[in-house]
Amino acid sequence: YMDHHGNFWDEVSGKQLNSEEVVAARLDEIKQLHSHDVYEKVPVEECWNSTGKAPVKVKWVDINKGDDVRRNYRSRVVAKEFNDGREMAEDLFAGTPPLEGVRMLLSEAATVEDGELGGKVVVVIDVKKAFYEAAAKREVAMEIPEEDKTEEDWRNDVVGELMLAMPGTRDAAHSWQEEAAAWARGLGMERSRWNPCLFGN
Repeated sequence: YMDHHGNFWDEVSGKQLNSEEVVAARLDEIKQLHSHDVYEKVPVEECWNSTGKAPVKVKWVDINKGDDVRRNYRSRVVAKEFNDGREMAEDLFAGTPPLEGVRMLLSEAATVEDGELGGKVVVVIDVKKAFYEAAAKREVAMEIPEEDKTEEDWRNDVVGELMLAMPGTRDAAHSWQEEAAAWARGLGMERSRWNPCLFGN
């Protein structure tokens, strides 16, 4: 985050960050928002007409995923959509993979039956910008980061209508969970009745 003196600070460690590298990381994030078409710029009046609410505020989360010598700055735009208790719904739920499931997979991979040829392989896949792979399920409008505003945007008072899930919105995790589930079903897998994060075939 940036303090009132214009200095940048790590959201996790609290250490001061190099300003030039943070600015570069933020601009890279803006490029990602554009390349994924995360939101469409619309007049703020359209936001009020479609949602009946003010646009969701956003914040920057700046962190150094490396160390003081090998810096690896990452900056993310995060929505600040808080749950007010009036719109809780089951379709906002996102499950968590059980630790027992991981243990079972590792045990299965490490076990070699008599006469079995070869071994088993455990693959760990990290999806970069995962939420940006899932379509938005609700009409949500958010403030646009200042770094992505043109002079015309300032004059016309535009906001961003979400096309894809945005970190910080209440249903972002659920939207990604269902996107991953559709991909798994496309591979012929069936979803577990006991945990929405588990699939098998």
